[in-house]
Amino acid sequence: MRITQYDGQFLMSLSAQEASRLMDTCAVVVLAANAEPAVPLPVEMTSLLADLLEGLRSQASVE
Repeated sequence: MRITQYDGQFLMSLSAQEASRLMDTCAVVVLAANAEPAVPLPVEMTSLLADLLEGLRSQASVE
């Protein structure tokens, strides 16, 4: 995963596996948000979201 900033926009470059996992993660987040009791995310999905958010935070601090 690579996150860069260009012209006020954040650009993400994902491998096919990362993109697929991100889509799966988004679907699980939507389902978990509506579940009772709360459903934890699988570890690999949690790691992907953490990497994504950290990359965005790092690029935002460069501004």
